[in-house]
Amino acid sequence: MEAHKRPTALAHLLLRQVIRPGDLVIDATAGNGHDTLFLATAVGEGGRVLAFDVQAAAIDATRARLEAAGLAGRVTLTEGSHAGIADHAAAGTVAAVMFNLGYLPGHDHGRITEAGETIAALDASARVLRRGGLLSVVCYPGHLGGGHEAESVGEWFFKRAADGWTVTRHGAIGCRRPPPFLLLGAAA
Repeated sequence: MEAHKRPTALAHLLLRQVIRPGDLVIDATAGNGHDTLFLATAVGEGGRVLAFDVQAAAIDATRARLEAAGLAGRVTLTEGSHAGIADHAAAGTVAAVMFNLGYLPGHDHGRITEAGETIAALDASARVLRRGGLLSVVCYPGHLGGGHEAESVGEWFFKRAADGWTVTRHGAIGCRRPPPFLLLGAAA
């Protein structure tokens, strides 16, 4: 049960079941590079990772993490909005897309992902995911602005369930402060 304490660890566990060597995958929010590194390892030598972040500090941190692991050659880093995902991958070609919303740890907590931009990025992700591809979003409703974004993302996933996607939500209950949670959707 230890691996499930953090929604990001659970996302990695579940994505490992879908990602195959040689796949194309996307980290929509590169942050400090932890998810990007996980994805670069999962796709193997023949795979590709597209990683996005609007902050130069995030791109730099991710690049350093990948270079230290010897995996930078598998990843294309883009300093820009994740809403442009569909400009970088063809429809139906992506095995998995990961989002880890909120703010960049260790940096300005006032600079956060925003609901409107995130929903546009989720729409783009839905277009590039292949049938059975997995969309993973970790939401953080406990910070300023995070509750609204988490609610918007939840509504977006609810609509995908109505479209035939398999959608699940994973998170702690009985907490004083709204805990982070994971939303997963398998494309129909």
